[in-house]
Amino acid sequence: MSKLKFSMLSASRGSNFEAIMRHVAANELNAECISLVTIPDNKSIEVANKYGVPVRIIENGNLLSILQSDNPDLIAMSGYMRKIPEDVLEIFENRIINIHPSLLPAFGGKGCYGIHVHEKAIEAGVKITGVTVHFVSKDYDSGKIIAQSAVHVLPSDTPETLAARVLQEEHNTYWQVIRDFSKLNVHA
Repeated sequence: MSKLKFSMLSASRGSNFEAIMRHVAANELNAECISLVTIPDNKSIEVANKYGVPVRIIENGNLLSILQSDNPDLIAMSGYMRKIPEDVLEIFENRIINIHPSLLPAFGGKGCYGIHVHEKAIEAGVKITGVTVHFVSKDYDSGKIIAQSAVHVLPSDTPETLAARVLQEEHNTYWQVIRDFSKLNVHA
């Protein structure tokens, strides 16, 4: 079985990217990251350089041309807060996934990102939150759910302490979803 070729679409500090690449480097994933697609001056570029992943910079709406040129089997998003253009969604249908720091549909949608998600979870008084990996669709955080993993909300939690535990669960979950895609050989 050939390796799953994936691109990482990130505009964040790159911790999920780093976690995934550790598993790639340890041969725990039958996958190869063929590109990091990002914006200029982004911390995820340091991760790409560390693992020898080519970096593609998004400028002037060239996302589609970059992805068509790389032609990945899967596009994994993390911390990319821009709306994906409909032409990209059409061409890469069911091949773009994202990770979100809540159990969707709770605390998702426009404006629900980063620490804001955890503030809302604590304000709502939920006892369990977590992580959702989903297909990307035209509406924020509304695509078909692929996997979820729960994290208990503790009475002593602040948005920051909850965010740290949820992030750890993101690191535990996201690479396994990519592993499952490679095992299913959905790219063949």
